[in-house]
Amino acid sequence: MASKFFALSLALLGVIGGGAVVAQPRGAVPLSAGQPILEADAVLLGSGWRPSPQHHPLDLDQQRAGVPLTSLSACSGTGQGYCRFDYHRNGRQLSVVTTPSIDRSQNSNQLGGVVKRWWVETLSVSE
Repeated sequence: MASKFFALSLALLGVIGGGAVVAQPRGAVPLSAGQPILEADAVLLGSGWRPSPQHHPLDLDQQRAGVPLTSLSACSGTGQGYCRFDYHRNGRQLSVVTTPSIDRSQNSNQLGGVVKRWWVETLSVSE
């Protein structure tokens, strides 16, 4: 049932927004769950992905993120402390969600948190 809802949501996006959004499998991106965001950012930049934040982050978001990455879009002020980083490449948009690392004092590479999940969307203009 969830997949039918997802398909319907994508179809509605195409009708309402003038384009369709197509999610791609995780395997297409060189990321892994638990990877420090600083390491993930370096790998993505090396793979041709470029920072493309969907929103201009607030100063508080930048403090919560703990890293000065230009791909930062926003951070949650409640709950798990999720942060979202966005990139683009070849007409595709990559969104990466992080959570704070468990113990930042143990590994400075984990400042800014670790990758929790990600997705890639392709925007195609309908004719």
